Amino acid sequence: MKTIEIDTLTQIHALTSKMPNLLNDEDKALLNQIYTEALEDLEDADSMFTYSITKAMRKHFENVQSKEHIYLQKFEIPQIRLFELLIQQFPLANLSQHCINTLLANELAKHSNPVLMDIGIGTGMQVCTIIEQLIGNQNCQIKKLTIVGIEPYGEALKVTEQNINKISPNAPFSIGLITKEAFIEKMALSEIQQLLPATYDGLYVNASFALHHIQTAEDRKLVFETIKRLKVDAFALSEPNSDHYEKSYAQRFKNCVNHYGTLFKIIDTLVITNKEKAALKLFFSREIDDVLGNTEDVRVEKHYATEQWIELFEETGFTLEKKEAKFDYTTLNGTILQQNLSNRYSTAFEGEEITSLFWAK
Repeated sequence: MKTIEIDTLTQIHALTSKMPNLLNDEDKALLNQIYTEALEDLEDADSMFTYSITKAMRKHFENVQSKEHIYLQKFEIPQIRLFELLIQQFPLANLSQHCINTLLANELAKHSNPVLMDIGIGTGMQVCTIIEQLIGNQNCQIKKLTIVGIEPYGEALKVTEQNINKISPNAPFSIGLITKEAFIEKMALSEIQQLLPATYDGLYVNASFALHHIQTAEDRKLVFETIKRLKVDAFALSEPNSDHYEKSYAQRFKNCVNHYGTLFKIIDTLVITNKEKAALKLFFSREIDDVLGNTEDVRVEKHYATEQWIELFEETGFTLEKKEAKFDYTTLNGTILQQNLSNRYSTAFEGEEITSLFWAK
């Protein structure tokens, strides 16, 4: 999917073979011209995407302090509203989590003392949603649920603790929380094992849009191997389907335009204000900034395509399963939860797989 007008896209794409360090003055002038024209008309959908792409590309050579904020401030909305839009209206986050949460809650409910380990737990909102589902499950067998949250940002873990403390009194079972401020790829197997309670009868690991931040393929493989050695009952993984690990700038540009162009198109279908649509697009433009604007040694949004994750599961001895479940809903704002795949679920928009949702043993 391409939201940029074809002539403009062709001009920009022609420059990518010289990116990031071989642009001449004429190339830079052209890129600056396209960027400036887009910046001045951000209420137009094509212009917003063109701006996001060219802004990122210019980071490699443009050091002048931009005055773009005067154009962007009209789209600023409260952070809490942005969060609500992402969770409630944006279907990729909502549908993806609804799928994985349902699978996890169904399996956790069969145990009396299960452990849910969440890698990249953030502020704990997904875990809280799973707990709410367990509370509402009349057949839930849980006596004690242990949450193990691994997260590199300590401030987020403080909020996690607050959020779980709020919901715990509502549960007919006890809830224990163990947190660790760390990058999962820096943790040895023994360190992770020490986080587990002395006894438990089920271990489930969840990683939601977190593992693509692991910088090297070697470290990703090591993390998968470590999870496998934990002898988990299941490993649930949610990730976008696009190869931004790709080192070739021109190919990564194609992948980026396709993936984020589709996300922008999805945003345009939402029944929200134009200001809110622009705010959501600017949120994702930060990721575009990283994919196309940062140098290889510092960029962090290194997504894998679906096939790359599948290969990693196979290399590390996992078997992918299609865990059957009944979902409360399977469509949201034009995006569907795809259920006809043999080894995973996915979210899809206009036939294109946007996020891949894995359940592995």
